[in-house]
Amino acid sequence: MSLHRITDVARLTGTNVSTLRLWEQHGLVSPKRSAMGQRVFDQADIEKIRVIQHMRKVEGLNMSAIRKALAERDFNFSADIPTESPNENGQTGLGSRFRLARRKANMSLREAAEASGLPVSFISTFERTSQGATVASMQALALCYGTTVTDISQPSSRGTHREVVRRGKERTVPGFGQNIRILQLAESLNLLDCQKWVLQPGAESSGFYSHEGEEFIHVLSGTFQISVDDVQHVLGSGDSIAFSSQRPHSWKATGDEPTVLMWVNTPKSF
Repeated sequence: MSLHRITDVARLTGTNVSTLRLWEQHGLVSPKRSAMGQRVFDQADIEKIRVIQHMRKVEGLNMSAIRKALAERDFNFSADIPTESPNENGQTGLGSRFRLARRKANMSLREAAEASGLPVSFISTFERTSQGATVASMQALALCYGTTVTDISQPSSRGTHREVVRRGKERTVPGFGQNIRILQLAESLNLLDCQKWVLQPGAESSGFYSHEGEEFIHVLSGTFQISVDDVQHVLGSGDSIAFSSQRPHSWKATGDEPTVLMWVNTPKSF
């Protein structure tokens, strides 16, 4: 089992060391101690920190509410969390689609947890509620299922793929919450995943991830901070970056205004 020091966890999750210590004081996280008495965190601790970040930044919960939510989930995510129902169009939620992808890969929850490094309880709750996942955790699951987030998020009834996608008629990739809106700009291509991302201030990947292929990002407006390996880049309107997707990368929308990006992956690996 891989263990990480608090400074490494702060870098991986984009959290301050002082914040992690504060969360420990409030009982939100419970790191283990090394033989030398240093705080160490395993992968389950890291994913829990990402869930706490989501609760604070996306759901707007305070410390007390987060503690209650974690207790209800037991960060064992208790079985009384309701299962998501199909929407008005008869489509199931993103969590249900991830469950189907896992079953197609002939993987149990425990096997998926071992392959992805995510807790069984987290995967189970996400599959039932479509809640709590980050971009990084969904990427990890899609990778171990041998598929992509884009493919999993496709509607079950796809119909004819359009060669022309009119403004305002783009398909929205579901499951990313209010702070991240992803619009599918190309429906008929096999090798290029062409998307428009609209990120509210503070929206982030909540951790590093990597996958096969190459990608290109062009900032249309706003400010975008992206780290590739250990190198951080701050991009503004008109700036672009291209890199191998196999290099670990994480990102965050900074500034006071929404950030709008053109994001292209090849092959379809998001």
